[in-house]
Amino acid sequence: MYADTAFAVLHLLAILSWVVFLSSTAALARSEWLNAAALARLVVVDRVAFIAGWVVLASGLLRMAASPKGLAWLAGQPLLWAKWALMALMLAAAWRTHAELRAWQATHQAGGGLPAEPAVQALRRRVMRASHLMLVLPLLAVLLARGVLTR
Repeated sequence: MYADTAFAVLHLLAILSWVVFLSSTAALARSEWLNAAALARLVVVDRVAFIAGWVVLASGLLRMAASPKGLAWLAGQPLLWAKWALMALMLAAAWRTHAELRAWQATHQAGGGLPAEPAVQALRRRVMRASHLMLVLPLLAVLLARGVLTR
């Protein structure tokens, strides 16, 4: 009981952190604002968002392991698999964004300048798509927790 509660709190804190830092990444990823200082800040904010996304995944696994409903019941739920699919899409976008920002920073530090406007806009769109996917996750979580559309 205590483990399930502790993992639920960790999961919620990780989700809220991910939302905050993913939103901050989207806000900072604007070509008209991008300079050396903004790029450095964007890399740090993205790093925190990236870590928070993986903590969400890890704490979700811990919640499953400690769930009073049991792993067998959870594994048979299509809603859970939908949540996992959305998480996979979001983490793939986060991985790509993280790698791209690190490449931009390396290029800039080597004297190559800042990324072009289309590249910044593409990164921002990717972050925005991932953040919009996040809106579906609480719906699926509530349905699953309440037994709606479950087997």
